[in-house]
Amino acid sequence: MSLENEELLVEVDELKKLMDLLSNLFSIRTSFLYAIGDDQYDNEIAGNNGDYQQFCRIIQEEMHEKCIACDREKFKIAVEKRKPLLYKCFNGLYEMFLPLFIEESLVGYLHFGQIRSEDDFETIARECGLWKHSKIEKLRKSYETMEIIPKEKLIQISELFQKMSDNILKNKLVELRWAKPEYYLKKYVEENYSKDINLSTAAKYINRSSSFVTHKFKEVYGCTFHQFLTRVRINASKELLKKDSIIETFQKCGFKNRYHFSKVFKLQEAITPFEFQNSN
Repeated sequence: MSLENEELLVEVDELKKLMDLLSNLFSIRTSFLYAIGDDQYDNEIAGNNGDYQQFCRIIQEEMHEKCIACDREKFKIAVEKRKPLLYKCFNGLYEMFLPLFIEESLVGYLHFGQIRSEDDFETIARECGLWKHSKIEKLRKSYETMEIIPKEKLIQISELFQKMSDNILKNKLVELRWAKPEYYLKKYVEENYSKDINLSTAAKYINRSSSFVTHKFKEVYGCTFHQFLTRVRINASKELLKKDSIIETFQKCGFKNRYHFSKVFKLQEAITPFEFQNSN
């Protein structure tokens, strides 16, 4: 999935600290892959153990295309599952990809990998066709010096990465900004309808003129800014009226007073707030 109309903002320094922490804690290669285009990635933030294992470097001398093909296949599976995908790559090492989504857009993957399984070299060489490699003895020697991490522990690390991804998105270490101004206008209204906002404050928010905002709302939403704001406020009030008083509701939804709220509500819903409460 490409981000054609969006801008991806990544807090590189903060993510690097997280990757370093995880890398040092588990002695594994960790990274955040981002700037996604279809099933490939263009940028990477790696932890302290960011260098590829010698075993992988030897593999890629003759089997690089297989590495790329394996990554692409697992990217797709991870996106479909929307959860950590722990698997053995084509050369027998464990890898994990966890896709990150913001508003249904794929923004990157958390990754750890190049971890030896508990299988001996003969087993993975046979299963993965490594006997075709011209440096098979170097591969054997490199593989046998790698640290073994049990699969049960890798599953726990995957679960930790899942929790970490929630914090990354919550703290906006990775943030998606849409190039379309109507997205920001809608977001501004939905996040600030309880405040004293208007056409001028919305225009200031996106650094455009009031006439631009007026034209954009009519073009995209088929109504004026004021009509859009009123609809958002009324929709919010309908939810609040199910549990709050009328006074509490109009105060939380940006209306001037109870009379103004009741008048607008009846114009929109054909019943008063009091009647709406009784019907619910």
